[in-house]
Amino acid sequence: MVELSPPALARPRVPERNAGRFALLDGLRFAAALTVVAFHFTARKTDAWATPVSEQSPAVFDLTKYGVFGVDLFFVISGFVILMTAWGRPLHQFVSSRVSRLYPAYWVCVLLTAGVLVFNGAHWFTTSDVLINLTMAQEAFNVPHIDGVYWTLWVEMRFYALMAVFVIVGISERRLIAFSVLWPVVAAIAEKTHLDFVAYVLVWQHAALFAGGMMLFVIIRNGHEFVRWLAVGTDLLLALATSAPEAAQRILGTTGSGVPSLAAIGCVLLCFVAVALVTMTPLRRVNWKWLSVLGALTYPLYLLHEQIGWAVIEHTQQLGWFPAALLAAAIALGLAAAVHFLVERPGGPVLRRRLTAGLAPAMSGSTRPTGTTTAENLKVSQS
Repeated sequence: MVELSPPALARPRVPERNAGRFALLDGLRFAAALTVVAFHFTARKTDAWATPVSEQSPAVFDLTKYGVFGVDLFFVISGFVILMTAWGRPLHQFVSSRVSRLYPAYWVCVLLTAGVLVFNGAHWFTTSDVLINLTMAQEAFNVPHIDGVYWTLWVEMRFYALMAVFVIVGISERRLIAFSVLWPVVAAIAEKTHLDFVAYVLVWQHAALFAGGMMLFVIIRNGHEFVRWLAVGTDLLLALATSAPEAAQRILGTTGSGVPSLAAIGCVLLCFVAVALVTMTPLRRVNWKWLSVLGALTYPLYLLHEQIGWAVIEHTQQLGWFPAALLAAAIALGLAAAVHFLVERPGGPVLRRRLTAGLAPAMSGSTRPTGTTTAENLKVSQS
């Protein structure tokens, strides 16, 4: 059962150690990444396997094909975390935090993945494709993703753009509640009426997931009130109507096997429930530092695992499907740790400081005050 604090307690008590970090939210992000890894290695169609895992172990395939919903969980967490990082900050700080968080690891992962693919004999992309991929905007130019998981980064970028506009306008709870309800509705209407560009910009199939995560953070920040929970419930219902069938269709298209509509609905519901449980119940007091380490490895693991993992599987599947998949996951995790400790940790803060200093003169006058925030006290590895 979810523990609801009285409305008067606007801010939940945070653990004394590790300064209020939602450690289990970090762990939840890593778990979401593992479900995606399992999906790509054992359920998604790929030429890496001479004999698909669906034939070698149908029971495993029937379970891991649901790993697609790890992406939906990422989007709910992202709505929560990105609002936390944006509230109370000027535009230049928000932009510099996003760029410095996403790009250093991404640049290295693109080049590393491309290098492995070339070494493994891939010929389906060009040097210019790799260069365009470095911008993270390759989908806008109809350039193939060097790694298939990059499509979600473009979804996130569109969400960040909407949040940047929100920062410029000014973030307030009243606006957030209205936005969280209207955004998915307007996006769905745009799709229904064939306003494709508007629907695309508003990420209509995933809008309710982001919006629901945002409202969960509003509740964490300002307390439990009926209207706030009504907005979360509305976002949940809209996600069940849009995101659940989209994920089910993605499973069918990438595995050749469908899932029951009720199962898809249950998975999306679980995404909302999981984020609420680790941030609003006594579970929020869990403060194991190793969870934060896993959370930090989530992003590079997500970026690196698919193509590199398939290359490992292609050359080791004679060991059996399980050892090959496990070895691919272990190598991806090892590379992720290397990228995090050698690239993200030293490079991210430097890039952030320089971007903040460079963008401040140009953007500082374009942001309205948004009030105080608990973002500095409620810390979590940013998605």
